[in-house]
Amino acid sequence: MIQKHVVLRALFGLYVVAGFAFVLTGTVQVVSAALPQSADQELELDVDIIKNRWQWDPDHITVGEGTLVRLNITNDDDYDHGFAVSEFGVDQRLPANSTTTVEFVASRAGDFTFFCSVYCGAGHFGQRGTLTVLSDDSDRVAYEDGITAESDLPIRSHKDSVERLGYTIAEDGVKEFELSADHIMWDYGDGHVIESWGYNGQLPGPEIRVTEGDTVRISFTNKLPVATTVHWHGIDLVNPMDGVPGYTQDPIEPGETFVYEFVAYPAGTRFYHTHGSHHGDEAQQMDMGLAGAFVVEPRDYQAPDVEKTWVLTERIRDGIFPINGAVYPETDPIRVVEGDRVRVRMINAGSATFHPMHLHGHQFKVISVDGNPVPEAAQLTRNTLPILPGETYDVEFIADNPGLWLFHCHELNHAAGGMISAVIYDDYIGGH
Repeated sequence: MIQKHVVLRALFGLYVVAGFAFVLTGTVQVVSAALPQSADQELELDVDIIKNRWQWDPDHITVGEGTLVRLNITNDDDYDHGFAVSEFGVDQRLPANSTTTVEFVASRAGDFTFFCSVYCGAGHFGQRGTLTVLSDDSDRVAYEDGITAESDLPIRSHKDSVERLGYTIAEDGVKEFELSADHIMWDYGDGHVIESWGYNGQLPGPEIRVTEGDTVRISFTNKLPVATTVHWHGIDLVNPMDGVPGYTQDPIEPGETFVYEFVAYPAGTRFYHTHGSHHGDEAQQMDMGLAGAFVVEPRDYQAPDVEKTWVLTERIRDGIFPINGAVYPETDPIRVVEGDRVRVRMINAGSATFHPMHLHGHQFKVISVDGNPVPEAAQLTRNTLPILPGETYDVEFIADNPGLWLFHCHELNHAAGGMISAVIYDDYIGGH
């Protein structure tokens, strides 16, 4: 997506922007990072770290293949940061309140993630950007055409979502699913319509629900402009089905289909998510929306009166923290009747932040951690539960206190960013 607010201070060189050549000698407003007219040139840019927000400015840089890239990175923050591009062997410490020059050659074409390498490469709270390396002029034109076609993308929202993914049963008894990764505009609510990537055109992807011991066959088609993979988080798989590029499979290129087949085991709340196209871009792809719930029911499963699955995600640059692809007040409440046994499956499918989820007016028991049941004698009674990235928790409570009660993230800037829902009793009559 073109970042129209980006200001680049190009220090020298001949550039092509929207088909016109300019010699740039000062500060200039452009719609994306400037492009060298041909490969094997030099590109020098000033890059800033936005203080207290841990973001790059610009966060999308486009160059030609073979370009010597020289970035003068100013860190005005009071924390050390890092700049890394794994594919080009770049990993430079950026001391607080200083400017550091980083040089490397963009030696091959593709989309690559640059990120803060502090905290073992995890990145400071989603501090990532994209380096696009174009191979020739035709690629450059195709790229410009693609990213300016944002208005042609379908706009969808959680109101269009399918709760669970349907399946067919093959002659051999295997449950067969069709899954795709799609490029869309997603309406999170409250005025946030954002370019996103979603499974089957929705955020989160539709829940896949099967029974323990089922053999599942999932035909996955990549409809994104970049390569990707799918990882089945928390499921005991045979190694070739694990969905990790460079380890268990080649990345699935745009337009390609890959078939995952495995036995669903063990029972519990699991999820599926991208593992990117290479080491370093999986977090960016997840934050674009590529995650969904995968619930494996035990064969003797006894459903509660009310059950809800929440996929907790984040769009840090946009300041929002959705529940099931929506931000408050568009989030769906949990509707109960007094006396109901209520189970909530919570999945933190974000890449960087934890969520202390807090329920008002009730106490819940933690009955499952990462899909694994907690023995009754060890079940903690809580009203607030911190959930780290990649963790899943199942909690249960009895609806024994009629009213309208908030259920929200107690990292309150996340709540302000929309991570709020509610428990509403059917007979509740209130003034709000």
